[in-house]
Amino acid sequence: MQIINDTLSFLKTLSFVDVVFFFAVLALMLLVIVLIYFLRENQMEEDNNITFKQDIDKKKIDSSNNTEMDSLKEITEALENAEPSTVNLNKYEEEQEEKAIISYEELLKRKNDFAINYSEEENLDDDLTVKKVDLDNLVNRDVVVKPEIKVSVISYEKEEAFLEALKQLQQKLN
Repeated sequence: MQIINDTLSFLKTLSFVDVVFFFAVLALMLLVIVLIYFLRENQMEEDNNITFKQDIDKKKIDSSNNTEMDSLKEITEALENAEPSTVNLNKYEEEQEEKAIISYEELLKRKNDFAINYSEEENLDDDLTVKKVDLDNLVNRDVVVKPEIKVSVISYEKEEAFLEALKQLQQKLN
């Protein structure tokens, strides 16, 4: 009751133009809320219409009689067998696709065509190599960098010592 009395006393202090403006703002806020509600409902309806296309011969998933793992396998198989939906491009996207300078396959082919030039190289340890980058000629387009994999085998004595330590550990644990 007190809230209604306070609201009425607030409205009595306002002039007629202020009251009209106040209710106009409230009406506009209500219209915006209704508009947002309808837009969200429309979006959810469109999302519900998108489904996977499946053949009639394919299995339908029945989760009522199966265990969780069986139904998970069936869901996985159904998703793998589902036909991918086509992507509908708008005019702008089609234009950009046609005017593309380089394709993804070309990018993959060219990824190893560039290498960084180094001016100096210094070995600090057997495993650590420090290289100074040549900032004047940063990219070398002719060199294809192939990763070098160095496999180092530990010596027989180190392997025997390791195995002996494992045996001692196993004895202590038992």
